[in-house]
Amino acid sequence: MRQGPPTRLSQSLRAALGAIGAGYFWRTFALFAGLILVSVVAIFASYRALERAPPEQRLAWEIASAVNLTRSALIGSDPGRRLLMLEELARQEEVRVLPLEPTDRVDDRHKNERLQALELRLRQLLSETTVVAGRVNGEDGVWVSFDMAGDGYWLLLPSRRADRQIDPALGMILLVAALLAMAGALAISWLVDRPLSKLSRAIAALSRGEEPPPLRETGPPQLASANRQFNLMARELAALEDDRALALAGISHDLRSPLTRLRMEVELACIDANQRELMVEDIERIDAIVGQFIDFARINQAPKARAVDAGKLLQQLAEAYGPVTGGSDLKVESSIESPLLWQGDPTDLERAVGNLIDNALRHGRSGHVPNSLVRLSAQRDPRGIAVSIRDYGPGIPAHQLDEALRPFSRLDPARSERGGSEPGTGLGLAIVVRLARRYGGGLRLTNAPEGGLLASLTLPDWPPPPLAHQA
Repeated sequence: MRQGPPTRLSQSLRAALGAIGAGYFWRTFALFAGLILVSVVAIFASYRALERAPPEQRLAWEIASAVNLTRSALIGSDPGRRLLMLEELARQEEVRVLPLEPTDRVDDRHKNERLQALELRLRQLLSETTVVAGRVNGEDGVWVSFDMAGDGYWLLLPSRRADRQIDPALGMILLVAALLAMAGALAISWLVDRPLSKLSRAIAALSRGEEPPPLRETGPPQLASANRQFNLMARELAALEDDRALALAGISHDLRSPLTRLRMEVELACIDANQRELMVEDIERIDAIVGQFIDFARINQAPKARAVDAGKLLQQLAEAYGPVTGGSDLKVESSIESPLLWQGDPTDLERAVGNLIDNALRHGRSGHVPNSLVRLSAQRDPRGIAVSIRDYGPGIPAHQLDEALRPFSRLDPARSERGGSEPGTGLGLAIVVRLARRYGGGLRLTNAPEGGLLASLTLPDWPPPPLAHQA
């Protein structure tokens, strides 16, 4: 896998698209669903507002027509056929005609507002004595009284027939319309969000140092153009990385061979011992600078993951700095969780933490503290391990904290001299940033309230879980 250069553009794009993420999908879904639902509700509201007659009026007309037709048919028919006519009316129209008895039990508790409105309209159409009930003699329905030849009768309609007129399943219609609107909004949101999600994942992979698969350059013109530009950028970054690795490899070979010969000549030359020691130190310093250039360029492959006892490794690393700080006013103290297991490349962990300790030793002296400390702590976090290195030096101005993480950044040349005789190359923190990014982690610098610089390094396990890798 190829490690692309940590450009500010790729970081900004990843941060922006990562912030959108699933939130963008659900915001798009809510927007489309809201628009469709508002449209559906507006259509139904307009339909109800433009109805020529309210539902109770239409039902009253239907019942009045049924009463008048039934009355006319029964009065004008042969008395022997009236029973057959009533049975046919009940079978085909679900309308029953029953005699009204003084002993009938009318339950007014089932007479809701709609039946009361229906009763008022039927009294205008039939008679002032018309009664509408919801339950009579324990049987539910729409009961309507009427007179025929001086006798009282009930016209009984099933409740469901009246409900279709008074409330024609608007609730069910709205529910179905809402479900269809949600399904449509979900499909549209998915179609809109899918290309952006792929672009976001590709940018995240590129910033982690992975080689993203080419994006489709078809579809809507705007998305196709964005994908085309991203593919071109990824190819150019890959070519740039290859050229840089080749150039630095050549520099390593061309510089280190003469340096080795020069050191041998210095060792064999007849010169003063102090002068020879200074020349050897200069050669070693140049060799270390070349080594940092090579380290910076070689972070271009996926980590070689294996189970690592990070606690033991970091403790040994902290103890190894004892001879380095012996006799000086700087001390390295450690507080490391045990056991502390991690999945990754131990060389990467040692290199990253070693660079942070070197940086702290170089800049950690403070004039008003005679015995300054560099504190190393490490513990497990939900994704991997978290390491912090704290010094008690002058710190870094808040507006330059981000700049300090960039390659070849040397904020204050005088700061190097405060920490020791060796100036920095400006690549130590940049190497740590690239290592952390390769694992999907990061490095953050903050100034401690009591003074000094706090470097917080997070290194997730490798390989990451599938969901975390796609996030």
